Amino acid sequence: MMKQIVCHIIALCALLAFTGCEHSDSTPPHDFGSNDPNLYVAAGDSITEGDEVGVTPGGYPAILASLLGKTVINQGYGGDTTISGMDVVNSALSTYRPGYILIMFGANDVIHSFDTETTIQNLQIMIEAAKTNNTIPVIATVLPMSLRHSIFEGGVEDLNPEIIKLADREGIIVVDLWTAFGTDPSLILDDGLHPTDAGNQVIAKAFYNALH
Repeated sequence: MMKQIVCHIIALCALLAFTGCEHSDSTPPHDFGSNDPNLYVAAGDSITEGDEVGVTPGGYPAILASLLGKTVINQGYGGDTTISGMDVVNSALSTYRPGYILIMFGANDVIHSFDTETTIQNLQIMIEAAKTNNTIPVIATVLPMSLRHSIFEGGVEDLNPEIIKLADREGIIVVDLWTAFGTDPSLILDDGLHPTDAGNQVIAKAFYNALH
């Protein structure tokens, strides 16, 4: 009799454990609302725009579109800081209704000596706008700066850890391009700021891997 009771208890525990695993593994799908889940917007500055001399037009968004087999709208504008970037993001969200928005700002903030706290606050506003729009935000760290832009590398080193912390707080994907680039000089143009074609390949693949 006691043996039967023990067997029933073991069976019940196994059933509860199985049921518990089923519940914890089930993640509800993201509600894109009226957005297109197959549409991506890349928002950023000239690094995203990809219109530098000696670089294939279209920048990393064009490469990423090929990797994904989906549309990636390039909303990169030379000189944009996180202040003007907030308007770009808001406009893109309402105009295109993308499933995903890829956020890569901060280089010009560092060059213009914005304090890190202000930049992070602006990035957080972009992230919250995307979430409110049912769009999934993905954020990237700032690329390394070298040569004539090397005087700003200290600011990049200060900002990037805060971007990673922001992504963690917001529970979103962060693409650490600063680490991905490392100190490889072949990935940055002679201006020490913008990516080469090889650099754009690295950016696109990093986003692609993060999205899969």
